[in-house]
Amino acid sequence: MLTALFSSLALVALQAEPDRIAVERSLAAGVIASRAQERVRELVALGPRMGGTRSGDQAAAALAKAFGELGLDVRVVDDPPRAAYQPLKWWLRARRGDSDPVVLERAWPWQFSPNANGSAELALESREGAAWITDKVARGESAAAVVLSDGSCNSDGSWPIARWLRDGAKQPCFGISKPEGAMLRGWLAEGARVRIEFELDGEARTAPPKTVIARLPGAAGGEPWKRDYFLFCAHGDSDSAGPGADDNASGVATVLEIATAWKRAIDAKLAPPPAHEVRFAIWGSEIYSTNAYLKDRVPAEGNVLGVINYDQSGFGSGADQVNVEPDDLEGNVALVRTLLAVMKEHAPTVAEKPGEFPARWATNKSLGGTDSYVFSRSELFKQSKLPSVTVFASAWGAPDEHPRTKGMPGESWQDREVVSVDYDLYYHSAGDTPANTTDKESWNMAWCARVGMLGAKRYLEGLK
Repeated sequence: MLTALFSSLALVALQAEPDRIAVERSLAAGVIASRAQERVRELVALGPRMGGTRSGDQAAAALAKAFGELGLDVRVVDDPPRAAYQPLKWWLRARRGDSDPVVLERAWPWQFSPNANGSAELALESREGAAWITDKVARGESAAAVVLSDGSCNSDGSWPIARWLRDGAKQPCFGISKPEGAMLRGWLAEGARVRIEFELDGEARTAPPKTVIARLPGAAGGEPWKRDYFLFCAHGDSDSAGPGADDNASGVATVLEIATAWKRAIDAKLAPPPAHEVRFAIWGSEIYSTNAYLKDRVPAEGNVLGVINYDQSGFGSGADQVNVEPDDLEGNVALVRTLLAVMKEHAPTVAEKPGEFPARWATNKSLGGTDSYVFSRSELFKQSKLPSVTVFASAWGAPDEHPRTKGMPGESWQDREVVSVDYDLYYHSAGDTPANTTDKESWNMAWCARVGMLGAKRYLEGLK
């Protein structure tokens, strides 16, 4: 009789496993890479979306509408006001002698540059009324009419990085690419007279970044906005004040894909509600808004069961892989291993690009620099050993390797004592456009969405 009972239980277990995989496949199928790709384009078209700017407000309104159209309960939260700046329109041209002007197409204004227009003679030194070209990171000390900086670019010099001017700067500063700078310096070396023509119209103000929060009810029930919940998040600003396609419209699009796929699957009765409530947050300003959220809303609006953050989830210059970090915090181990199990069980049988799930994945130690660390470094998360991880396709602007965390599997495709972390060539630069990044590899967002959604589903089901 006991033998028959054990046989029956084994049969039920075997039947349950395919059912679970079938539900996960239904959820995964609802993630559409091309839809995420289009959302990135729409966000970038609004502007850099820095917290407190008009493009940041427009992005928040668009995201609140998108979550609301899914039937989710949505809030738009005003974070504490802060100084904000958005360039609205600009151009920069160089004229060699009496020749037709050459448009410096990759020029990008630095944050908080004052509005200006005019024409000035190009010079290699800072002097009053000149257009000063410099490879230094000038932040507002010049007496020149306009500053051109070719000293702050991405790793191959092809695109300028947008930086900040100090408060009270008297002239605008434009970042230009290394080739553009070399052209201008070459003209001066030939003894040519070079004039720079410029115009910049920007908007500076003090205003609150707007964070968008949406909730998907879970099976556990409870009072709305007071329940325990799992959080998916991404910063909605471009961080660098550039176009911000991969960093971080890709993360925003990934979070939206999770919300869309999960809610529609529930509505179509292809999947049950999550075991616990799930919330989605798009921060108005990276780190800044997350700190405000943790201070004001946790645990006042419910206890956080775990966090998956998305940052640079849309593109990698060197490889096709998904990374999870950090794997060196005790509170993260169970969630990290759950995410790894999802990737292993759903991995393509043939490593073709792009499959529904990644063929290569890795976990790495704490690197810092993104919103998941606001949670994991808090006393609440450290004392309670709550998980907070970031899922991404690339990090920073150059390839890197880090020591493998003891007891963690490292890379899925090889066994060694270091772990590779892919990079984005256009990181924090004016080149972080959809055409350069997410349009090339939209499947990365779909991979990150599927892995995070199924991992969170399993993790919540495993909680007591």
